[in-house]
Amino acid sequence: MKQLKYAIVALLLLGGMSVHAQQRFDATVFGGITLNQIDGDDAGAYGHMGLRAGVGTSFYFGWDERTPWRMVVELAFSQKGSRISNNFLERTISLNYVEIPVMMSYTMLERRLRLAAGVAPAVLVGARVNDAGARNEAVEGVFKNFDWCPVTLAARYIFTDNFAVEARFQTSLLSASEPTAGSAYRIFRDNKGCFNRMIALGLAYCF
Repeated sequence: MKQLKYAIVALLLLGGMSVHAQQRFDATVFGGITLNQIDGDDAGAYGHMGLRAGVGTSFYFGWDERTPWRMVVELAFSQKGSRISNNFLERTISLNYVEIPVMMSYTMLERRLRLAAGVAPAVLVGARVNDAGARNEAVEGVFKNFDWCPVTLAARYIFTDNFAVEARFQTSLLSASEPTAGSAYRIFRDNKGCFNRMIALGLAYCF
């Protein structure tokens, strides 16, 4: 799959940057859970749970390593989706993405707290929709191969020399699916379809 090949190349590039430029770059391995919902699926709760894991690096700007501003680049596998349970429908939507978050961060509290904001373009590598246990391939087909512009807000607190806890919120600005019955829209009316929302909680190991 071409999308997966590109993701692997990006992972190798991230690793290479951290090894050959340790004075300017740092490296992180992280993992945790996701709580998800989809705007436009007629359900409003974060009823879907998934996993999120990946690697990342950050680097400072200019020549002063004491600056609190850093650019953050990550490569992550994220499970998103939704779960609908009512009198009319029992449906679970499970979406697997490989995403590349790119964020600007600001560190404080002696560099233990990092706040970041940016975007996380994502490639869809798997979609499965189950209606009362039966696979619904027609609905699976409406999801696009790319979620181009999920906005991301993140916070990380380093509580030991190497370990940190982190939380982030992510939501799609552009539709992640083709328009369907009950579609939502954002920014402009032609931008219709389903929009991912994700809350992620996890741990990170910082090198």
